[in-house]
Amino acid sequence: MRGREAAARLMITVMTAISLIAGACDEREAVPRPRTAPAPVSPVETPAPAPAPAPTRSPAPPSRDAASERPAPPRVDHEELPEGLRDFVATRENRGLLWAGPMAGNGGRDVVVYLPPGADPLAEYRLVYHFHGTYSERVERRRPGAPKKRWVGWARLQQTLDAIDELQASRPYNVALVYPFSAGKRKEPDRRGYFNRAYDRMWMLPSGPDYTDSFATLDDEVRRLLTRSFRIRPSTIAREVIAEGHSAGGIALRNIARAGVDNVGEYIFLDASFEGWADGCYAETRKRERPARISIVMTDGGIADPFGRHDPWCSRLERQAGEWEKQKTTCAALLERPADAPGDDPEARARCTTLRGVAVQWRDGRERWCAEMKSDMRDLDGVYVHRTRVYHGDQPRHFSGGLELPSARFSAPI
Repeated sequence: MRGREAAARLMITVMTAISLIAGACDEREAVPRPRTAPAPVSPVETPAPAPAPAPTRSPAPPSRDAASERPAPPRVDHEELPEGLRDFVATRENRGLLWAGPMAGNGGRDVVVYLPPGADPLAEYRLVYHFHGTYSERVERRRPGAPKKRWVGWARLQQTLDAIDELQASRPYNVALVYPFSAGKRKEPDRRGYFNRAYDRMWMLPSGPDYTDSFATLDDEVRRLLTRSFRIRPSTIAREVIAEGHSAGGIALRNIARAGVDNVGEYIFLDASFEGWADGCYAETRKRERPARISIVMTDGGIADPFGRHDPWCSRLERQAGEWEKQKTTCAALLERPADAPGDDPEARARCTTLRGVAVQWRDGRERWCAEMKSDMRDLDGVYVHRTRVYHGDQPRHFSGGLELPSARFSAPI
């Protein structure tokens, strides 16, 4: 009998020792501990078994909002940046995550990629590509006496980042801003000298070996940067993007649409719907199976109003198309004759050539565009017009990424 009791007590002691050893070990430790012989057991009464421990839950897998899942600051040598842009980057320290450097899709010129603070790792990331206006390719601090064209680039970049900060804080999704810099002005194919003095007409228009801008390439580069350097999961980055242009940046939107890009969900023209730009973008997007939406923000009566004081181009084209109808018989006879024929009138020939070109453009789409613009596109699907009293230069702060535009501006929510 004593032998049985001793054996039972020995068994309980061994099991208790094993339990204590297992609890003291780190569950990740794979090295077994040596076993020791049990101490001699006194012939005393067998103790009652200890109550079973309460069941415990298996540890839950790490949630996706763990620190390791949040965007990380990319490693970049900002010393390679132009001095003004380097100074600007320094002012953004500890305010979101910012990368700046050259990208092939922007013709090898610099691009700023910015993630505002407050990102939710569980939410989708939406990309906003912002194309700046005239003179904003230069980023310099504002100094006393400096002309506006030297410091306006700093101001516009600051406005846009501030708007994106607010957009991030007010939307249920995350935002990533992509801010490329234009060439300012450059020579154009088949033209001598600088045809355009103020802005880059070739921005985002691939055209031969000297014009390598490509929105598709730029978008691929940005996505690789976000996943590899910012540590954002590719599955959380939305395929469709917003492409917006302020002022002269509107021509980049027209060029993107002309290049056949298929992942722009919305084009936003910020006081940038000049002749041939927004309407040209619209014409190009209608060729796609899923046409992009177009939002047009314009200061009422401002520089982009097609019926305003600055350049009422819809009124002008309508008038010239009417003149062609009245003079097309006379003009047709004049244009059929050789330019060097006796009695040729070069001025009349030039005027007839202009009127004929306008008449073709008017017939091929601008007549309808201008007619719909008279009612702010109320009856044209996929186009939204937002008239505002916000000054031209302040529009990036108010409307970047659609910040102050109604979310229900189209039949499907944005």
